[in-house]
Amino acid sequence: MASIKRRGNSYEVRWRAGRRGETQTCTFHDEKLAETAKDLAEARGHKISDTEVYAAILGFLTQPPVPETSESPYVKDLIEEFLQQKVDVKESTKKEYTRLLHGTWVTQDVGSVPALAGLRVTELDRDKHVNPWKAEISKVLAPASVHKLWAVLAMALRTAVPRYRYDNPFDRPAGQRSNGLPTIERFDAYFLTPEEAEILVAACPPDVRDAVIVALGTGMRLSEIFRLQVGAVSLAGEQPTVRVEKQVKSKKSYRTIGLPALVIQVFARRIAGKKRTDLVFTSATGKPVDTKNFRQRIWRYVVSAAQRCPDHPPRMKKVGNGAELYSLKSMAVSTCDCPKRLHQRPRFHDLRHTYVAYLIAAGFDFLAIRDLLGHASIKTTFDIYGHRLTHGDKRLLDKLNKRLPGGANESTLEEFEQNRRKKLKKKKAKKVAPFIEGMPAAA
Repeated sequence: MASIKRRGNSYEVRWRAGRRGETQTCTFHDEKLAETAKDLAEARGHKISDTEVYAAILGFLTQPPVPETSESPYVKDLIEEFLQQKVDVKESTKKEYTRLLHGTWVTQDVGSVPALAGLRVTELDRDKHVNPWKAEISKVLAPASVHKLWAVLAMALRTAVPRYRYDNPFDRPAGQRSNGLPTIERFDAYFLTPEEAEILVAACPPDVRDAVIVALGTGMRLSEIFRLQVGAVSLAGEQPTVRVEKQVKSKKSYRTIGLPALVIQVFARRIAGKKRTDLVFTSATGKPVDTKNFRQRIWRYVVSAAQRCPDHPPRMKKVGNGAELYSLKSMAVSTCDCPKRLHQRPRFHDLRHTYVAYLIAAGFDFLAIRDLLGHASIKTTFDIYGHRLTHGDKRLLDKLNKRLPGGANESTLEEFEQNRRKKLKKKKAKKVAPFIEGMPAAA
């Protein structure tokens, strides 16, 4: 229920927009206007924003800030103004905004919906243009792309409020939980076992191998590795470290990472004889490595090589009557179930996930892992990697087993447990991935 509270010579109307919506407030100097606003909010079931209440009470709905539609600018002009004045983001981010706002989904017709860029700002309507446009692009684009395009357009149109219109057609409607965008399916990270990591490293050319070892032993992102300068690597002292401070995702990503022995060897070899301002990793011509080019021209071929089994290489395909054979392509992979090859295609970013799996197995706590990864909140760390923790007390699990069908035969269970422990003794008591071995547990 909406409420009115007097604040000095003013009257504040307060209500919550929908069951889980944000609190909305309007302030009036006239008590009658405040009561009218309260009645309006209640009549709409509180599913109305403070901007809409102001518009209705003050007459903006019948008398818009721009009297004639022809006087308002086109959306394309507003976009150009937005891009020109957007100086609070990185240049790479601004280029991405420009690419999206100049793309065909904004500048050309989408199905039966006219091009959004060709409409005037006051003419753009959510029900008539925005929602049909959203439905059409959702048929073609991936959900993540729809979300990204929607967010950038929302930022651009926000600059029109309140100069040309009282609302932003891309904002979430009052009382609704979302904008009704397609759901983004969470990508399942791939965690390589130490054995799989060894296979991947063996399949890499020398330069790529060093970058992979650094990623597995530090959890650094691809862009952070290829922008790393020699001066950020400190191999002196009891605990060698690397400082991540170039091309970071955000200021929270600034961090210092302790180095395991294997990574120390890689850095010692790569920084020898270089200046402090030189890059640790460069292309064959000595220039910075382009991350997109690396993924397209190097990484996917390395993964394919790791997916080829030495005992069961990919078979060549016959052509015509079998007299000729297709030559094997560089992306060809084996189809056997042998443990000598990779059975999935990890992204380079999965090496960062694998690094965390190694840290958890080595006994690192989540607070230290958060600092090593440069996450802004430990909640982010738990949301991504919490499932890697082993949950369940052995003693309580034994009690649970006795309540399961056929689980009450203690002699059989005891024999099974003894055999299992004998097998474990034959293996190493605690195997730590070589990529983080020797790294101090207290980061």
